Amino acid sequence: MCGIQAVLPFQHAVPAALTLTKTDYHMKATRIMNKIIIYLSAVLLLCSCGSARHYAAFQYDNGDDYVSEGLYRIVDRKGRIGYADETGKTVIRPRFAFGYPFEGGKAKVTDSGERKEVAGSGGEHWYWESDDWYYIDHSGNRIE
Repeated sequence: MCGIQAVLPFQHAVPAALTLTKTDYHMKATRIMNKIIIYLSAVLLLCSCGSARHYAAFQYDNGDDYVSEGLYRIVDRKGRIGYADETGKTVIRPRFAFGYPFEGGKAKVTDSGERKEVAGSGGEHWYWESDDWYYIDHSGNRIE
């Protein structure tokens, strides 16, 4: 009713408790919308948690990793490296401590090591140091 009182037969006045001001209307509408948003957010969160895994693109040269031989590097929440195709489909799930882009049908990867800063770069440049490197094919199989 937005603050407008209806004219009733016999000139009876509408009790003040039954009128709804614009402020009351907007507050109630806002509360309802907030509840709907919270409900839908919970539903979306529950639906997305169990089914698909979402990984971020590996960050290289101030942006997402470049596609090399149809694949680019991806990273999971623990920082492990994997590979996805150009459509974003995970081809090799993240499981490596570090991995380089594919070149010549193979990628150099490791399960151990640590990130080292290039001296004098102020943290902008770094490399991965490991004593246990090996190569994988486009399916993630270890090759010699």
